[in-house]
Amino acid sequence: MFRTITALLVCLVTAVIIGAFQIVGLDIPTIQAIIGGGDITNQLMAIGALLFGGLLFPYTLATVSAIYSPLVALGVAGFIAGLISKSGVRMLFVSIFAMVLFFLGYYVLTLTGNPTDVTDMLNIARNIAIDLGVAFGLLFIPGIIGASLTSEDY
Repeated sequence: MFRTITALLVCLVTAVIIGAFQIVGLDIPTIQAIIGGGDITNQLMAIGALLFGGLLFPYTLATVSAIYSPLVALGVAGFIAGLISKSGVRMLFVSIFAMVLFFLGYYVLTLTGNPTDVTDMLNIARNIAIDLGVAFGLLFIPGIIGASLTSEDY
């Protein structure tokens, strides 16, 4: 259980940090401007919505806009989480939980939706099923590779 939670946290942090600097394009002057600005909450919500949207739509961004940083962010995060988890089954749970958290972040920040409205969330998930599958695969497949590199034989 400890390895699963640790792998999930490392996966989330890695994907968000790579995404913040590559997908959103944050740099030090922009961060200082956000901190010095008066409306920090709304600016962070807009940046978070853009970040989670980028992490949930890697296929669409790669094919339509030629933006490949979500592919890299999810792949690297999955690989590092796999190294920590040391198990393919743990990596399956880490990938599922990470996708759920990315989707909830996108849903709450972008659509300002009610997180208790399950039917609305399911309709949105059905519409972006290909992107969700690609994002899951980008977390899970490198995670399996990382887990196989560090697996322990008993």
